[in-house]
Amino acid sequence: DLNISPLENNGINQVVKSKFEQAVAAFNNLLPAAEKLNTDYPLKVNHLNTMGDGNWNLGNKRMRKRSMLETCIPWSEARGVKFISNLTAVRFTSDGNRKVNSVILRADNGGLSKVIVRKAVILAGGVLSSSHFLMRSGLANPYAGKQVSCNFAFPATFEFEEELNAFDGDQITLGALDPLGRSAFETYFNPPASFALTSIPFFFDRRDHIMSRYKYLVNFGSLIGSEPNGITRKRADLLNGQSFTWTLGEKDIANIKYGLGTLVKLGQLGGAKRAILPTKPGIDLDLNQDNDVKQFIDRFATFPLRMTDLYMGTAHPQGGNLMAGRRSAFANRRVVNENFQVEGYDNVFVADASLFPTSITVNPQWTIMAMSALAVKRIIALCS
Repeated sequence: DLNISPLENNGINQVVKSKFEQAVAAFNNLLPAAEKLNTDYPLKVNHLNTMGDGNWNLGNKRMRKRSMLETCIPWSEARGVKFISNLTAVRFTSDGNRKVNSVILRADNGGLSKVIVRKAVILAGGVLSSSHFLMRSGLANPYAGKQVSCNFAFPATFEFEEELNAFDGDQITLGALDPLGRSAFETYFNPPASFALTSIPFFFDRRDHIMSRYKYLVNFGSLIGSEPNGITRKRADLLNGQSFTWTLGEKDIANIKYGLGTLVKLGQLGGAKRAILPTKPGIDLDLNQDNDVKQFIDRFATFPLRMTDLYMGTAHPQGGNLMAGRRSAFANRRVVNENFQVEGYDNVFVADASLFPTSITVNPQWTIMAMSALAVKRIIALCS
């Protein structure tokens, strides 16, 4: 159903491919068998007939990858689903037992309205929104909104002598996985403006000078699944406006150090002459100086790392409304049961990544889509 298949060869930048393959092969030659990276060449994708210009975040100019506005939403509307925009679901109301009978909605202009629930309420708002909705609705479960995970993303920038034109191809094409689960490594690119903002930890003339070498630059990235240390709050913080808190765990710190150190080694082994690392302050490392590279890796391994020391992207939030079966060891902490049903209610369901117990490291899109297909069957069976 998901049309998962390997990325077609015409979507892969062959110069970048050769550099990454060289880097991983040389890196693996230095390691015992149990620690060698497992390669994923090419990555698998869930869209057909890619044409080699796909920016995964922004779509594809040849219409080979389109947004939900062009696909799933109109397809659903043709089958009778009604989409109402510019409304926020505030909370549900119940009959005092196990049935929810209405949902309160707030329009952009502040007006409130009530929708009568005839069969069920299905939440698919994502990690933060689904948890917030349940909390605002008075869910008396102390585990709601707890154990939130994400993926940490670090884009190291490498400069080569020859032109790469890394933008000529799909955005993410090759991967290598640490067998101990500490990090996934991948090749990717961003268009110039977002590349400068997310990958270059310098400003003004220095950033401009680096970006003048855009054709010679490539990102090798580290994707690290976090510990489940996040907590979704019922209300936003008065000072910073955030409605969640996060603590960097000891395992997170160790994995980040491994990921960034490995990226430096991969860049050097792949033939790059320069590494620009997403730290505060930024680090510009000459990869031709072996002593400097070794010194950086050794010192970074013992550095008392904090989140404020890194330009770190967080992606793919997961967790907060733990799903578990009756016989699970975590059944006493679950928010949602094995039928996607919120504990304490007969007609409230959740079908999004907030059900996950922890980060699965990679982009969980396929898992969410497959899980949603299963949820449809379970929910229809319970509500029909």
